[in-house]
Amino acid sequence: MKRLTPFAVLLIFGLIGLLTGKFGLWFPFGLVAAIVVAVVQDRRAKAAASKDQGGTDG
Repeated sequence: MKRLTPFAVLLIFGLIGLLTGKFGLWFPFGLVAAIVVAVVQDRRAKAAASKDQGGTDG
């Protein structure tokens, strides 16, 4: 596995919540972390695509 997917992040946080018995605490953190991972991966993909095309912003 090359990179962590947003779903995997959510699954990890959900599993921690189930194991600790505090699912209501860990699941929202997992949702936020999954969104952050998705946004960061999207930005990196766009940066790599523009770098491959030789384009510049501005």
